[in-house]
Amino acid sequence: MKTTNISQFKAHISQELRAVRAGERIVIMDRDIPVAEVVPYRATAPELAVRLPVGELAFRDLKIRVERDPVELLMEERGKR
Repeated sequence: MKTTNISQFKAHISQELRAVRAGERIVIMDRDIPVAEVVPYRATAPELAVRLPVGELAFRDLKIRVERDPVELLMEERGKR
């Protein structure tokens, strides 16, 4: 990953963008503090996978104890409005 300061990036923007197009990542610094990262554009979004939780996050044998009918509770609550 290449780093450059703002003034150098502005002065050589065409050259820097050619490098980015070729796959390089450039971090732009302002007084030795990173302020931006220029990365190659990706036309497709990364694949997201959904999976069931495992370990402590998994709900196993979760038993819900309801003493009253949920619909009755909702109707009672809505009647108060």
